[in-house]
Formats: sequence, structure tokens, C-alpha cells
Amino acid sequence: MKKSEVDNFSFEWNIHKKTQLDSNGYNSSEKNFNIRFGLPKKFWKNKKVLDVGCGTGRYTQIPLKYGAVVTGIDLSSSIQIAKKNLENYKRIELLEADLFSPPLKKNYYDVIYSFGVLHHTNDPEKAFKGLLKYLKPGGIICITLYHKYGMYHTSRYLRTITTKLNPKLLYTLVCFFVTILYLPYRFLGFRYGILGRIMPISLSSNFYEAILDTFDCYSPKYQFTYEIHEVYNWFKHSNMKEIAVRPQDITILGKK
Repeated sequence: MKKSEVDNFSFEWNIHKKTQLDSNGYNSSEKNFNIRFGLPKKFWKNKKVLDVGCGTGRYTQIPLKYGAVVTGIDLSSSIQIAKKNLENYKRIELLEADLFSPPLKKNYYDVIYSFGVLHHTNDPEKAFKGLLKYLKPGGIICITLYHKYGMYHTSRYLRTITTKLNPKLLYTLVCFFVTILYLPYRFLGFRYGILGRIMPISLSSNFYEAILDTFDCYSPKYQFTYEIHEVYNWFKHSNMKEIAVRPQDITILGKK
């Protein structure tokens, strides 16, 4: 993955440094994390954990709170923001690294997860399979990808234009249109009309996250969407065990 391909992510995270952090009054990250894994908090104590595409540290902080030793990697400049956001945690290592070739120990981690990241690479299946070498035998990997419905799929036509725009211009347009459309889409049913299908936006209960998610939808060069069975087969063909389809499509985990 080329550094130039993550410039938009660096741009958005420099604006939304704390938008999605639970410690900033946002309370869904820990809930999402536990729904996706379905494991008791005590499981994480002293586990060696790898967060792939950690961004500003939204999901990195959860296993840290539970006593894990966590490594987070991201190719964007958000890694510097994560270092600041998570500076009070001691058992953490944050690396600016390409997930296709990270400087990590093989067969080392008890748990690897990547939430909402792999679909932004040029080859998500290759990215997934490449991570398995860093997972120890018996270790767990959990990934979340975009489904072939909703905003990330229906935006594909408009994205042929938006992905070519300057990030600052695109962000300005996103702020403008989300401000105008947020209430009609969320409360008046406009999202079910033609406009809502041509120009979907995030309807997060957190308005600032709605702006962030909408920009995140329209800006990346790569944005793949999948059916559940397609991703399930990645696990199956990689000889993973105890494969489980978790809530919050598409979330799947398995054991090595």
C-alpha cells in the first residue's frame, strides 16, 4: 500500500483527533469491541494484541483498559495522534507501518483485529491472509468489513467523482451536505428517496461522527464491499478453526 493512498486518512484524523474516542464522551467503541469478540473482559489480561489500522486509537484503548499488551499499526499520520491520545497507557507500542509488510514478530500475537480497514487496501483478501503469519497457533483474528448494502455500497457511483477531489474541497462539501441533509434523512425519511440512494450520508447519532464517516465513505481510493459468505471463505480457505460470524456486518473471527 502506497503512502500517497492514505493521505485522505491523515487529513481526516488530523481534524477528528478525538471524535470517536470513548474518553471524549463517545461511548460506543467499547460496546462495539465486545459485541464483535463476544469475550469476557478477563480474557484480555496480559494477552499480546495487534490492532491493524489503529487510526487515532479508538479500538486500541479497549484491550489496554482490560490489561492487554497492545501493538497498533497504521500507515497514516494518525499514529502520532494515537500516541498522544493513549499516552497514559504504558503497555503499548504504536508503529507507522504498512499492514502488508509490518516489522512484527511472526507467530507472536494472541489476538489480531482490524475493524473497517482492510477494505481500503488494493487487495483485502491478501491483506487478511498476510496477517495470519503474525498470529500464534490457537490465536484469534477478527475483522470487520463493509457489506454490500447501505452507504458504503450505494455511494459507489458518486465516488467515481469524489475520490478525485482535493481532500479539503471534499471535506467542505461533506460538511455542507451533511448539515443540510442530516435531519431530513434521519427523521423525515428522505434517505429512502432517490436523493438518499444517490447521495447517502452517515446518520450516526453523533453529528460530528456523521461528518467523519461520510468523508470516510467518499474519500478513499479503495473501498470494497462484500457478502458474508465471501469473507467467510477467506477464513475457511486459510484453514482457520471455530469460524464465527459475529454481529455488526460484516464481522468474522476465527482461530489459527
